[in-house]
Amino acid sequence: MSPRRKRNAPQTYQQQTIVDLEHQGHGVIKPEGEVLFVEDALPAEVVDVQVIRRKRKHAYAVVTHYHQRAPERVEPFCSHFGLCGGCRWQFLPYAQQLKHKERFVAEIMRRIGGQRDLPFEPILGCEDDRFYRNKLDYSFTDSRWLTREEIEHGEEGIERRGVGFHVRGRFDRVLDIDTCYLQPEPSNEIRRAVRDYTIERGYSYYNPHSHEGWLRSLVVRTGTSGSVMVTVVFGNEDEPQQREALFDMIESTFPSVVSINYVINSTVNDALAPHQVHHARGQDHIIEQCDHLQLRIHPRSFYQTNARQAERLYRLVADWADLDGSQVVWDLYCGIGSIALYLASRARGVWGVESVVEAIDNAVENAKLNEIENVLFSAGDVKDALRNPPAEAGNPGLLVVDPPRAGLHPSVVQSIVNASVPRIIYVSCNPATQARDLQLLSERYQALRCRPVDMFPHTHHIESVVELKLR
Repeated sequence: MSPRRKRNAPQTYQQQTIVDLEHQGHGVIKPEGEVLFVEDALPAEVVDVQVIRRKRKHAYAVVTHYHQRAPERVEPFCSHFGLCGGCRWQFLPYAQQLKHKERFVAEIMRRIGGQRDLPFEPILGCEDDRFYRNKLDYSFTDSRWLTREEIEHGEEGIERRGVGFHVRGRFDRVLDIDTCYLQPEPSNEIRRAVRDYTIERGYSYYNPHSHEGWLRSLVVRTGTSGSVMVTVVFGNEDEPQQREALFDMIESTFPSVVSINYVINSTVNDALAPHQVHHARGQDHIIEQCDHLQLRIHPRSFYQTNARQAERLYRLVADWADLDGSQVVWDLYCGIGSIALYLASRARGVWGVESVVEAIDNAVENAKLNEIENVLFSAGDVKDALRNPPAEAGNPGLLVVDPPRAGLHPSVVQSIVNASVPRIIYVSCNPATQARDLQLLSERYQALRCRPVDMFPHTHHIESVVELKLR
């Protein structure tokens, strides 16, 4: 029984044992028949919790006290753990993370997809669980999150500007980051240099409530070749001399930065897609090496943020595709063409479809860069393209789909069924929507095998690859 509590006081529970870990990484307790998802809790741990948010069928809670810790719990390696919204599984050894992710995918396939007999291959984990990202987006703030020590000593004289990541659960609070273990250097060095340079010169930082401030965000891309791209987002077009001076500092301090760009975003929305990218210094792209491919990456290009693991993912797709040069492949949601181009040398031809015109332009550019001629790329909605494919696309023997997190639109599922392509390789960044789509396809297609692929260590996120054949 829970203790009596004052009206409107937060619900609390004491001495609760975590019984499971759910697919978004929360520990699970079931006091009085209620299902609570608990942050930063592992199975077998005994905790006191406080409910922070309720849903119709469950609620979310935070730990207020640990009575017993799980034996596998380890000390997080990042000093910002707990406040920063990223890398929330650092307290769990990476090998254990992979076991849980493998189980999550299997449970989702059974529960949502009805795939009770689907064979699973072992999860493909990352060789490096730190410094694996090739892109980070840092936020500027004029009211950074203060530590308890800073608050206790008083705010007077404290510099409130900072550059970093949002505090967990707070859109309006940014944690000033010292060292992040997600992206290799010079990412931290660039961020610290930009912060120190702009604070010293009194440049204004963005405020998410008033929507004022000149500096909004800093995007750093690092390539496997060592080249770096920097994109700065400004809140207005004022101070062009200050802008050029900032670019001078970056260019002179970091020789590996071969591309500097900027965006003017005066709207309340942080999304960059609607805004023009201005090329300021160096090249307008960096080169990413992906096995035998070279890919030009532009400021708005979508490419897997874990480049090394992307290579292993594409090798898996190519291995399962088992092409002998006679087949035509259709690649839906092809982006900048990375999978299509990766498979092209083993196929008779590849047709790639993507709704983002800029991405298709990048795909065509990358085909020319790699001197690949047996590919065709089309810009348009996938469901419309499937209804009326160009004659040059050919008759597909294999369909590769890599949709966004929302999965396949029902009309795309129907078009796939109507096309009766003999085999499908479905790459997904969201196993839940993938499982839903497998259920929708199940009358015509049988799922042959599944392999989870981890792209994001120390998070609950997991990718999944499934091979299907026409019944």
